[in-house]
This record gives sequence, structure tokens and C-alpha cells, in this order.
Amino acid sequence: MKNLFYIITLIGLFLSCDQPAPTNTNFDDGILNFEKNKQVADKAFDLFIAKDIDGMMELYSEDVVWSPANTTDSLTKPELREAMMGWMNDFELFTFNDRQYYPGVDENFIPNGSVRTYGIWNGNHKSGAKTVSKYYSVTEYDSEGKISAALEWFDVGGVFDQLEAQTVE
Repeated sequence: MKNLFYIITLIGLFLSCDQPAPTNTNFDDGILNFEKNKQVADKAFDLFIAKDIDGMMELYSEDVVWSPANTTDSLTKPELREAMMGWMNDFELFTFNDRQYYPGVDENFIPNGSVRTYGIWNGNHKSGAKTVSKYYSVTEYDSEGKISAALEWFDVGGVFDQLEAQTVE
């Protein structure tokens, strides 16, 4: 009887190993969307650095929700444009180094196409002061591949502290 139990168990193990691996199309689709959207995020950063505000704004949906680092408010596309123009006008040069992109996930930890970005912004202010700031953002995308939500975190006050410290010296 004991041997029969072992034989049945072995047969069960062999049969279970013969099953095709389940595919998780939601996971795969999320990763594919992430890979596509990561290119949009990267292009948006490059256009910001190039001070191409029109090209940059084309990557954002008309009803984008923007949550900048210095407020808890959600702002509109015209407010995003105005703020980006302010940075572009006040700084002669930006670089965005050590860029790292990771997929965002939904509540079930399945990639959902959103993009999490880490990096370090370096800026040369028109006063000659140089700034360095660690940066993190999450961007979400609509069905057209445009950025529908942009949430940013970095130490805005720290950037201005760096400017002030170099201006006083």
C-alpha cells in the first residue's frame, strides 16, 4: 500500500510538471507599455534640457495632472508649461545624470505601464551658481501614449539654498 502511494505521488508529480507554464498577459502587457512609455519619459527630460518647451508639451495630454515637488496641489498643463519655462529661463544649462527607469505597478504589484524615474539634476544658473539635486518622479500615460499624470519629488528649497550660498560667497 505504501509503495502504491509513492507510485501515485510520482505519477502526479510527473503530470503536474508536464503542464504548460501559465502566462500572465497583464504582467507582460504592463512591461511592454513600460518599455514604450520609458522612451517618452526619457524624451521629455531631453526636451527639457534642450529648452524645447513646445516639443516637451506635445508629450503631455491636454488634461495632464501635474504634482510638482514644491506643493501638494495638482496643477494643469498651462501651469506645468509656465513652471518649466521659469526653470529654462533661470538656468543656462541642465543635465540629468544617472537616469534610472523602473516600471510602476498597480495595487496587485502588476506592472501598469507607468514609469518611475530616479536621477540627479545638475544645473548652471544664469548667476553662475551650480546646483545638484536628487530627483524622483512617477509618470502615467493615456491610451495615446501621452503623459497623463506627472508627480515629482526633489528638494526645491535645497536648489535655492545652493543658489543663495554661492551668490553670497
